[in-house]
Amino acid sequence: MKMKKIILLVILAINQNIYSQNKLLKSDKLTTTDSVKIIGMYPKWDKNKTYEKYNFLITDKKIVDSLIESVEYGDNTKNEWEQNTFSIILNKANKEVRRVSISPALHHAHTNGESYKFDVSILEKLAKKYPLTYKWYEKEFKDEQQFNQFNSEILKQEKTLYVSKPTFIYEGSFELQFPKNEKFLHPKAIDDYLRPQIEKIVNGKKFSISYIANEFNLKNRDQYTMTINGPYTLFKDLKDKNSKKGEWIPAKFIAVIYEKE
Repeated sequence: MKMKKIILLVILAINQNIYSQNKLLKSDKLTTTDSVKIIGMYPKWDKNKTYEKYNFLITDKKIVDSLIESVEYGDNTKNEWEQNTFSIILNKANKEVRRVSISPALHHAHTNGESYKFDVSILEKLAKKYPLTYKWYEKEFKDEQQFNQFNSEILKQEKTLYVSKPTFIYEGSFELQFPKNEKFLHPKAIDDYLRPQIEKIVNGKKFSISYIANEFNLKNRDQYTMTINGPYTLFKDLKDKNSKKGEWIPAKFIAVIYEKE
């Protein structure tokens, strides 16, 4: 009898897991839906606003909870995408906890790298009941502190949908040009040569070394111009006799602000 109960519990757990996997808006990152917004929007780069008609905004907790539990995707299908997809975003305290792409013309929902059948009429109903018109703009900041001050104020405004935060990883970049020779036969050889020097200078701070196959590098095959991202101290303190150093280019920290119109 005890064994039967255990088997039944296992079956119920499996069934519950399978059932929850079809929930399009479910997220393990979401422990509570307080202050969660569900935003449906066409991509900002689509100048034709192809799917603007599906835009919606939902902030009511009861409706948010209901949609998370009720909106499902169907069977796995051919992994095809439209060029201009439609996004459903779950945002909490200006943090994106879930983003799903929809290809309305194909009736596909895209999640976890797969495509599934999706009932696009759901978008039509939500847009009709909770319509949204939005605008966006970019703003550049000199550092993270300046952004945080701006961000804390703009998030207090009722019209703000969310703010896409800049990536504050590197202070800037510069180039190092190496001659192609027996010592520097390829970019990996240069990376192996540079990395130990750089690690001593940056003292644990993040940096990157990359070779970009841009027009200059492709046309000038007798050299390798490497791009170095990192702190300004790296640019200042790296003294390498085997390469020609370019100018320091400060990083651009650009936020994208989305607002209701």
